[in-house]
Amino acid sequence: MAFSREKFPQFWEIRDGRDLALRLEYLTNALAGEVGEAANLVKKVVRSMVYGRGDVTLEDVWEELVEEVTDVFIYVLTIAGLLGVDLEKTYFQKLEKNRKRF
Repeated sequence: MAFSREKFPQFWEIRDGRDLALRLEYLTNALAGEVGEAANLVKKVVRSMVYGRGDVTLEDVWEELVEEVTDVFIYVLTIAGLLGVDLEKTYFQKLEKNRKRF
């Protein structure tokens, strides 16, 4: 986030709830786009390897898939930081909640 704050200081200037909502809208849409790009790569592999429609293997898209997953991680961290969420703490809380549910 330091790079982003340095290059785009106005984006990080949040004066009110409206500004926060606009930043969240941008970031969640970008996150969805990155998830979609990763899913599309996996879809191509499945289409080829499972249904025989193409010749794309996981090895063929590995580096690109890793980049997309990393982009997803970056956006998740950025959103969490913007919201002031301690992801490590909430991760373990959610694991415990899920353990009780399932």
